[in-house]
Amino acid sequence: MNDPADKFITTAIKLPGGLETILLVEDDFAVRDLASEILCRSGYLVLPADSERQALKAWKQFGKQIDLLLTDVLIPCRCTGADLARRFQRTKPKLRVIFMSGFGPEICAGDPALASGWFLPKPFSAAGLLRIVSKCLNGSGTASETYFLTESERSSSQR
Repeated sequence: MNDPADKFITTAIKLPGGLETILLVEDDFAVRDLASEILCRSGYLVLPADSERQALKAWKQFGKQIDLLLTDVLIPCRCTGADLARRFQRTKPKLRVIFMSGFGPEICAGDPALASGWFLPKPFSAAGLLRIVSKCLNGSGTASETYFLTESERSSSQR
């Protein structure tokens, strides 16, 4: 097991997973692709979107099946992740939402919807992503929890 990808696959198999459907809204291709891969390998159905337009299209087609909105706080063009969450929760009030950003949780302070929600800082590890998704979907933990990299996750992500 000398290939780093083998370590990722082995680790991902031991982490939480599920069968729920996740709408993933992220404009950065690398982040969107990695998050999608991690979530899919753990059993989730992922609908990736790189913009508000794609997110709205996915919602229109699959909204009833979507269990979680995992969205970047800042989305290029006209809206934010909080705007999408509010819009989708009007038709599905129990929709779970996790906001993510490379700017840290302080970016959420000005918006009550963001400040009281789940927050995943970027960069994130596979373990951190799966942990917060599992807790959010299962209703365990508190919605104001923020998942930062642990020391071991931080050192392994810098290699």
